[in-house]
Amino acid sequence: MQDVFAQARSFATAAIAAIPLALTAVPALAIPEDQALKKLSVIPVFLLTSEQGVPLPIPQGDDKLLLPMFLQKTRAEKELSTFKKTNPEAKAKVSAIPMNVANDRVNEMNEKLEADGKKIVTPVGGAQADMKQAAAILRNQGVSAEDIQKGLSVPVFFHNPFITVKTPNGVKGVFFLSYGDASRAAKSIQGANPEIQAADITNALAQMIEEKKDSFVFYPTAEFFTLMKEEGGKQN
Repeated sequence: MQDVFAQARSFATAAIAAIPLALTAVPALAIPEDQALKKLSVIPVFLLTSEQGVPLPIPQGDDKLLLPMFLQKTRAEKELSTFKKTNPEAKAKVSAIPMNVANDRVNEMNEKLEADGKKIVTPVGGAQADMKQAAAILRNQGVSAEDIQKGLSVPVFFHNPFITVKTPNGVKGVFFLSYGDASRAAKSIQGANPEIQAADITNALAQMIEEKKDSFVFYPTAEFFTLMKEEGGKQN
């Protein structure tokens, strides 16, 4: 797992560094980077925090702290179980935070740590099945194994031509975090068979800010819908 947030802090650089995985870019900047990041709000990440919800990075040597994040709650719970075995006195829990908020918090923490020469590394772990599907799609597109290893951290799936949805802000092309969601969306289009393609999430974000207009959204993950259902149950 790579440090996704470190890449997300420089979308243009990330796109250039992983050209084989990038989407077709349009030179003119359309929306600010912070507006693109807000689109990550439908992607919750699960991480270890204190009982008050403060992230708990794990020291890795003198200058690095590791803060793993997961797209599936079950994987974070396994991480918590391992953490408690080595830190039995620690009071920790799994917290769900929108990916854009997690990015902001990591930025704030790294600013405070900079004076001490330390930095938080934030790998994001998704489903292995999605990673394998994305890698297979990219290999079929002629992307080398080396480029896939370097450029693929959190895979996203989209269609050629793009599947679109109607939103309050107009019609948008959709990026999916799950191959299963992308497959079901493709099958729902009668009389068409859109090809599923793959890229890294940083490339999707780069495309969003480089397009001439606000043209894309992320499809909410299954964990997002679960959290919304749980929140709705608490309010009833």
